[in-house]
Amino acid sequence: MNKLRYIICSLLLLITGSIQAQTDFNPVYPPDPVVPVFYYPLTVTCEPDVAGTASGRGSYAPGQQVTVSTSPRSGYSFSHWTLNGERIEQPASFSYTTVAGPMDFVAYYDLAPIPPIDPTMDVKSRLYLNSEPEGICTFNRTSGAYVQADDYILLNVTNCDQWYEFTGWYKGNELVSSVQNFNYLADYHDTTLTAHFRELPFTPVFPDDPSSPEGANPQTQQTGDANGDGSVDVTDAVAIINLYLNSQ
Repeated sequence: MNKLRYIICSLLLLITGSIQAQTDFNPVYPPDPVVPVFYYPLTVTCEPDVAGTASGRGSYAPGQQVTVSTSPRSGYSFSHWTLNGERIEQPASFSYTTVAGPMDFVAYYDLAPIPPIDPTMDVKSRLYLNSEPEGICTFNRTSGAYVQADDYILLNVTNCDQWYEFTGWYKGNELVSSVQNFNYLADYHDTTLTAHFRELPFTPVFPDDPSSPEGANPQTQQTGDANGDGSVDVTDAVAIINLYLNSQ
């Protein structure tokens, strides 16, 4: 009896498995075969390698969109691309559709000329100041002091002798300025400027006064020699004061 039950159960399992197998099998629409996906290397380099940076390298399946780009470093300019050794006309950055096979991109660079920088001139020279006649005035700056080339230097004569009149600034025999106060454009080498003066003619304090000192010759008398004694001293001041008092 048990043996019969075993045989019947085995037959039922066999029939059920056969029916399931017939249900899964469909000869009209067989399942699609599994196609393996292959990835191919893409490299991006620069030539020379110090000329720039590059991006886009990796492993890709065919048909993918990849951005290939490069950026120059200082002193270089982008020239062109090559793909697997062949030149291609593409900008420094572009979109590329990958293919089945190696993809070797090289960005070529040229040396970029660097524009020259204007030199900064830091040249100093000495500016000497004299007067002609010598010693009859002072100046607003120290003679022989350093000045910056191509700078304007304000020059002025001060404490001038009252018996002299300014006639001009000279550099050698060349008249630089006829103005007593002026801006001088400093040179690149040491320079001497001379302030020239002319002596004013002597004018007696009271030319029509009969009490003027006898023998005083306006043409030959020394400047400041009011009493005509041939020297300039305190007696000349006394003579001028007396003449003024006598005229009152």
